[in-house]
Amino acid sequence: MPGPSEQRLAAFALVNADIAAVSERAGYEFRRLVELINTQKRYPALVPVLIEWVKTVDERTSLTDPRDLGDLRESLYRALTTLDALGTEAVPLLLTQYKVDPLLSDFNSYGLSNALLYLAMPSNFDDIARLAQDRSIGGRSPLLDWLIQQGREDGLQIVVREIEDPKVRPLAIKHLRKFRPLPTGLRPVIEPYLDDPDSEVRKQAKLTLKKLP
Repeated sequence: MPGPSEQRLAAFALVNADIAAVSERAGYEFRRLVELINTQKRYPALVPVLIEWVKTVDERTSLTDPRDLGDLRESLYRALTTLDALGTEAVPLLLTQYKVDPLLSDFNSYGLSNALLYLAMPSNFDDIARLAQDRSIGGRSPLLDWLIQQGREDGLQIVVREIEDPKVRPLAIKHLRKFRPLPTGLRPVIEPYLDDPDSEVRKQAKLTLKKLP
């Protein structure tokens, strides 16, 4: 299997250089983008750097391969999934990223959706609801999770409708269990999926039916 391209390595090196420079001034230990993903440590001074990179990644790198571009974008989204990005321009920016050119892969867009799951506020309901119903978007199941967590009946109904889509069906059924209070009247919707060809759908349908009143 071939290794990373020179363009890919160069692009990540540019991001890493900016991270290292700001981290050094702020007294952080971070030197690479990958170090910001899944860390429990905070890095408020790096949030503006990440936001600027999301805005300008096309201009500041020579990447042309869709996979390389998608992977860099996703790494930036995951790095922005941090407490200090709450209330910044991160969410309005992330909401625009489903239509980047080239489009993100389903895998990369999942990382974007997961960032919005963490960062979006109740005031973003309409935007998240719109995206959650766009079946051209891959990796949107975290958006359905976000809708359920808002505890709104209109959000619940969106998730129920999206069960029709096989791409999100198992997780949509799973997310229903988080709604409070647990929704009534959904047994006839879920029961047919006990015989679904997908074993994960059958599993989630069974677990959800056990919880439903």
